[in-house]
Amino acid sequence: MTTAPAPLSPRLFDTRVIRSNRMTRTFVRVTLGAPSLRHFAPWGLDQRVKLILPHGGDRATTEDRSWRGRFSEEVDGISAPEWRAELARLPPADHHLARTYTTAAVRPGECEIDIDFFIHHPTGPASSWAASAAPGDRILVSGPDVRADDRRHGIQWRPAEPPTVVLLLGDETAIPAINGIVASLGTDTRGTVIVEADDVHACPPIENVPVGVTVRHVSRDRGRPGATLGAAIARWAASDAHEARVAGTGFAAWIAAESSAVSGLGTAVAESGIPRELIHRQGYWRVDGREASR
Repeated sequence: MTTAPAPLSPRLFDTRVIRSNRMTRTFVRVTLGAPSLRHFAPWGLDQRVKLILPHGGDRATTEDRSWRGRFSEEVDGISAPEWRAELARLPPADHHLARTYTTAAVRPGECEIDIDFFIHHPTGPASSWAASAAPGDRILVSGPDVRADDRRHGIQWRPAEPPTVVLLLGDETAIPAINGIVASLGTDTRGTVIVEADDVHACPPIENVPVGVTVRHVSRDRGRPGATLGAAIARWAASDAHEARVAGTGFAAWIAAESSAVSGLGTAVAESGIPRELIHRQGYWRVDGREASR
């Protein structure tokens, strides 16, 4: 008698666009569907997934949104090592781009997931695809399979204990992850959420915020990603860092923004007397465009 292999996590979900919704001037929510999404893990938090775009999907006006190599066939269920190997086999001219995003919502019962795209300018590959996505369009999602019960892969929000005090810092690209983290907080959690944006009025709201958590939006200093967040940290250090220090391991900080800025932002929080092991930092994009556009 043979035993079926345990499902791998992450795995590839072969999805189609169900609908898209322009949330604000700069955000589009794309809802993806597929029967296999009944197994997509609804862990929430800052769960990262990989989106594999069709060839030509980085050019908003192109009609060549086709699939190359094995990706032109049924690939639902293959593992991350498998799809990465398939990408590597393709010649450069046929290469599909993979980009990192955060799930905004997962509804296994409806076999749907939502991905919120920040449509920045100039548009990157994924935001170009999202801006013109239409029902029936195919996109591949590499994400967690609930049957693997792996709540670690792709999730950086892992405080040692349920936090009583938090500091969440990010820009527009981090809003879906911030919403996922905020939704997990206890009702008595205290703290601060700060979002840096080019247009603070075009950001989707941070929802389900505990009464003791303050949300602030600050305008980006053009050409200097993270600079306004740095100034906000200085104000936080003067007014709220004492409460964070008193909380000890009950405090957790999370920072996600432009890659070259996050190190300095983390250092600024640490210099207010916060142990570095309580501060998570992650670059979500690069100003030179070399990393995933979110």
